[in-house]
Amino acid sequence: MRHSIYQFSMILTFLLVFNTCTKKDDFPLLKGPYLGQKPPGMTPEIFAPEIFSKTQPEWAFDSVFSPCGNEFYFTNYFAEEDVSKIMCMKRVNDEWTKPEAVSFNGSFNNNNLCISPDGFRIFFKSWRPLPGRNTPEETSYIWYVHRTKGGWSEAQPVEYIDEYLPAGHPSVSNTGTLFFRYRGKDDKGNADTHMSRFVNGTYSTPENLGQTLNTEYIEGDVCVAPDESFIVVACWNRPDNNGESDLYISFRDREGKWTALENMGEPINTESNENNAMLSPDGKYLFFMRVKMENDVPKCETFWVDARIIEELKPDELK
Repeated sequence: MRHSIYQFSMILTFLLVFNTCTKKDDFPLLKGPYLGQKPPGMTPEIFAPEIFSKTQPEWAFDSVFSPCGNEFYFTNYFAEEDVSKIMCMKRVNDEWTKPEAVSFNGSFNNNNLCISPDGFRIFFKSWRPLPGRNTPEETSYIWYVHRTKGGWSEAQPVEYIDEYLPAGHPSVSNTGTLFFRYRGKDDKGNADTHMSRFVNGTYSTPENLGQTLNTEYIEGDVCVAPDESFIVVACWNRPDNNGESDLYISFRDREGKWTALENMGEPINTESNENNAMLSPDGKYLFFMRVKMENDVPKCETFWVDARIIEELKPDELK
């Protein structure tokens, strides 16, 4: 009898361990910097494929780490709810927690996030109702939250003069200047890259960054260096594109002017669509999204690459 009970106990233990190890909803053990991923070289590598390589309807994109390196934010689209949410993972005792929706999501679409270089503000795009309204907006606006002792504050829309900012894909520099996709009344394309300076606690009227960066084609997702020495922009349907959208780069010259956008080329750009560029806080890595078709279904993957590839693209006269 004892032998039978012992055998039963061993079988039960095995089944418990087996079920624990093979549960489909188990979150992988991730330890160390950058979710424990092996850093890439000069060839882009898929970042954390067990989490961030997905096929529609669930996409994960907008990957960004906090300056301290212990928080990781991204956007995930939830098909059942038909809504995109900003998610967060935290590094606790060197282990990364399972992604959870941030407190300021609400019930409306939110995406295109960025974190200020000091880590105290998150900017993002949202269709939530503006103050005093009850229905979702027809166009997106840039909102922000600030860090408090108890977590993130309530979300507020970015204001300039007496208006809110109807724009997308913000990126913020050390000075607090916002760079973003925006359609002004005098712009040539469907969307151009603009900036708004943060002066005396308020934002200035959006400024078009000029013809070296903006054309009759679509200039979209924006990623500016913290010191504003360069800017990476996703462009759609240009004649020199490899795919529908490619990543382009512009540098600030010694007079403070932007150089003409240059296609970043292979191995970053492919016949698939590349966009959503982000820099790691330490400036060592460039993250971006690649969308490719598999059996007529779009697949979204997050890539990262050594940021020295940016230095290689810099014009000789600026090195």
